Amino acid sequence: MTDTTGFGAIDPSLLERIRKIMGPCQWVDWDEHDPKTPQSYGWWIAQNREYAEKNIPRRYASASTDLTEIHEWVYAVRSDPESATSLLLGGPTGTGKTHAAFAALRLCAETLRPVRWKAASTAALLGDLRPSAGRDSEALMKQYCADPLLFLDDLGAAKSSDWTEEILYRVVDYRYSNCLPCIFATNFEPAELAGRLGDRTASRLAEMCQVLAIEGNDRRRAR
Repeated sequence: MTDTTGFGAIDPSLLERIRKIMGPCQWVDWDEHDPKTPQSYGWWIAQNREYAEKNIPRRYASASTDLTEIHEWVYAVRSDPESATSLLLGGPTGTGKTHAAFAALRLCAETLRPVRWKAASTAALLGDLRPSAGRDSEALMKQYCADPLLFLDDLGAAKSSDWTEEILYRVVDYRYSNCLPCIFATNFEPAELAGRLGDRTASRLAEMCQVLAIEGNDRRRAR
């Protein structure tokens, strides 16, 4: 399949269905495509694309993927976020897990349904939530817990301690309990995550996630 969309070799009919996904009680003027006309089809698409441009790092601004599993996951998670699984991208360093995750977020922004996400590495999350004078770490914790979609990179890479284990458990448990979808990327096999994150967190990840292996050589070193 030829990529003519900027989103990888996606089935055109699936992309069309993705671009028609609406939120509950959302009104759309389907006949108007002018992005300057509020509530029009063009306006809703433009709002989400603008959000994506502001919230995807420059290196991944044009990220795309040919993985059908990711295209189908985006359709599922944007159609019905509460019943969709989360996504666990696994594989060695440099195989394109972060790239694939941002490709999924870009595609999420192609729907009409208003989009919002939180994306960070595990190191950044722990840095944000480490107690510090003048910082409201609980308010930041709420963002990681409650944003509609979370992408957490390098899961399991942080040096393990009682504090890191508890912080990651709180985030994963809240999202698990409230059926809030996530994308996780890790260099570890699912069976290894209990030793990195603790049994409670690993158990929840096992139930809530669809596991997708991203294989290949280190693309960064190949450049």
